[in-house]
Amino acid sequence: MTLPEPLGNVLESAEPMCATKLTALSDTSAAELRRQSEAWLAAPLERRHRLLTMLRSLAEDNVELNFKSIFRFGLDDPSPEVRQAAIEGLWEDEGTELLERLQVLVVTDSDPAVRAAAATALGRFAFLAAAGDLPSPRADQLQEVLRRALVDTSDGTEVQRRLVEALAYFHDDSLVHDFIGRLYREGEEPEQESAVVAMGRSMDMRWRDAVADELENEDAGIRFQAARAAGEMGLQETVPQLIALSDGSDPEVRATAIWALGQIGSKLAREKLELLTQSDAEDVCEAAEEALGEATYAGGYDA
Repeated sequence: MTLPEPLGNVLESAEPMCATKLTALSDTSAAELRRQSEAWLAAPLERRHRLLTMLRSLAEDNVELNFKSIFRFGLDDPSPEVRQAAIEGLWEDEGTELLERLQVLVVTDSDPAVRAAAATALGRFAFLAAAGDLPSPRADQLQEVLRRALVDTSDGTEVQRRLVEALAYFHDDSLVHDFIGRLYREGEEPEQESAVVAMGRSMDMRWRDAVADELENEDAGIRFQAARAAGEMGLQETVPQLIALSDGSDPEVRATAIWALGQIGSKLAREKLELLTQSDAEDVCEAAEEALGEATYAGGYDA
């Protein structure tokens, strides 16, 4: 395979990377990467990291671009920064090969940041398992790997938080419920935020009062996650709070509150969404129309 802009040239050059030239690296074959492995390892760390960061941005902007083989190659990089960037670049990859590799990384990688990134990525597969889209043997194996990693984690809250978030998709897991409670009661804001994320993913109604309480939290990040959790759990009693948040000034919290109203789909929620479709703010109008479509599709609730 001959590339218009060979990977080796990109890495060896001292010139700033050009996005238009990097698109030529789309669909690079694994064989091509193996041939250029020496050039990869010889390149400065900052250059390798920058390359993966830019490729991820390009792929997010253009779904036709495919840099998966390069990101997978980066999983073996000696630098933890590059390995982490490689994991994050594979955000759309739901293949078995990646699942198996992430399960190894989350347990064995020497760097906590890489293990945390692997745990976050495994959350996608846990979601597939919860939706019945992952074969049972693989789902069972994933749950066991996450449980083992969580029990063995003792070197930092970031890894622990991401493991709890991922494992929460397995709704019947008693271990994760214990960790959610611990993070929520004993942690600082980052731990509490992860606890709220896990509450929503767990769909466990024992957390409904906590989720409702956190919709009033002063921290926008926690309000954001609480709004999402309320939508995931279908908490009709939180509709008045979500309505208030949908009129708030924080754009991310507002958008998530609107989404949650659509997920709940009660009469009051739909009435508010219909009003928001008349908003002068384009982002609010579009979000409300999409949420109202979700509520209609789901059939909504009579109350």
